[in-house]
Amino acid sequence: MAGLVRGNRYTPFAAILLFGIVWEIAVRVSGINALLMPPPSAVLVRLVDMLGPGRGATPDFLLLRHIGMTLLALLIGFFLAALVSSAVGLIMGMNRAVYAWLNPIISMFMVIPNIAFVPVIILWMGLGLETVIVVVITGSCFPIIYTAAAGVQSVPQRMIWAAQTAGASRRQILTTVLLGATMPYLIAGHKLALGRAWRAVIAGEIFASTTYGVGFMIFDARTFLDSEAMFVGLIVVGLIGVTLERVLFGFVERRTVEKWGVSTAKDV
Repeated sequence: MAGLVRGNRYTPFAAILLFGIVWEIAVRVSGINALLMPPPSAVLVRLVDMLGPGRGATPDFLLLRHIGMTLLALLIGFFLAALVSSAVGLIMGMNRAVYAWLNPIISMFMVIPNIAFVPVIILWMGLGLETVIVVVITGSCFPIIYTAAAGVQSVPQRMIWAAQTAGASRRQILTTVLLGATMPYLIAGHKLALGRAWRAVIAGEIFASTTYGVGFMIFDARTFLDSEAMFVGLIVVGLIGVTLERVLFGFVERRTVEKWGVSTAKDV
């Protein structure tokens, strides 16, 4: 009993199950209109139905089509943002003049909600997948730049002096000293950026998608008062978001900062 209270590996599943039971009972007992708040049992049935063959004009595997389009936009946008933003952040951290000029701009754009960029991007590019990808880029690039620059600036100068004394070249200092010491910051920045990118792709699809995407599915279901499909979309958004953060970056952290012994986690 004490172990259950403290939590173990089954606690997340038990918590979700308990939440679903409470939700089901609350809807059944309170008499809430199922059109506004469907019970989780109905939502799960609809989820399974959307994973299977279509009926009538509904395409086969409709939910998988929506998920596939969302992941495509997310991965393209996040990869481009990570590639360029990491380089910009490292340069900012290594060059004081570049940092002095770019830091105010980065700080200003970081605090602007990403959804505020969506109407402007639609005005420039119209509707479609390309617009959603740009929304993802704008939503994820600034945290990466900021944390990469902060990571380089946190490297003690004595580490660089020691490498220079040992005869390391400028390139070797960059690849072995700076990148190694900055890796925890880069991982943290990319994790933060991925969360923002996931929210950005859903917001972008709500406003800019015309065919497929989980965000488009949620907004399209609202048009037809299909609350079950809307809740299916919300569940999918939550599950994929948690999976991307836990599985993807859990693997990256095990292969980098934990393996190299530079993890910042502490047992107190």
